[in-house]
Amino acid sequence: MRVKQLKYKVMAVIRFSILGFALLIAAILLFSCNLEDFNLKKLTNKEDIIPKVYAPLAYGKFKVSDLVTSPPKDNSSIPAVLGLDLNPITLNKTGTSFRSAAIDTVFLITHFTNNTPCDMSFILSFYDSKTNFKIGKTFPSGVIPADTIDFPIQFNLDPTDQDNLGNATDLKLSINLASPTGKSIFYKDAKNKPFTINLSFYAPVNLRKL
Repeated sequence: MRVKQLKYKVMAVIRFSILGFALLIAAILLFSCNLEDFNLKKLTNKEDIIPKVYAPLAYGKFKVSDLVTSPPKDNSSIPAVLGLDLNPITLNKTGTSFRSAAIDTVFLITHFTNNTPCDMSFILSFYDSKTNFKIGKTFPSGVIPADTIDFPIQFNLDPTDQDNLGNATDLKLSINLASPTGKSIFYKDAKNKPFTINLSFYAPVNLRKL
């Protein structure tokens, strides 16, 4: 059986200068305030200001039936324990970088909208398309309840994870669909239902390291 992978280009190649960002913050502070009231002595601690870099990465809307190679019969129930594995979603991230001496931690944020009658979950992995090998650890989402809008999931990427992300060419999402506990959902009731995934990064900037 040949598994099809859906590839989506990154919304934008993320390139930025941390120093330039800090200067922009300073300019905004200077020109949006009354200069007579602006007293730098009041800023006794650089940690009083913690700018954050935010970068949208990818967005996708999918239908369950689009990600099933061999669909079950319409009157087949989706298991509550093992569930139904969907074809992986592969997102190309070539050119994405989030490394700087002023950034200690990067957060990968997923906002997931589940319009299906099933519970959903996914495992996020970093992949090298040339070798088709996974790089580093995986990041499980946990359960995303049925009929949930804008469900936030946050993954903390330490320096090793950031290096693994930098070496990867793709982000892969392995998605599972399962009947909620105590319920039996038929495939026909879920196959045409959509779900959406919105991926982004954000990182607090440590001004002491600029």
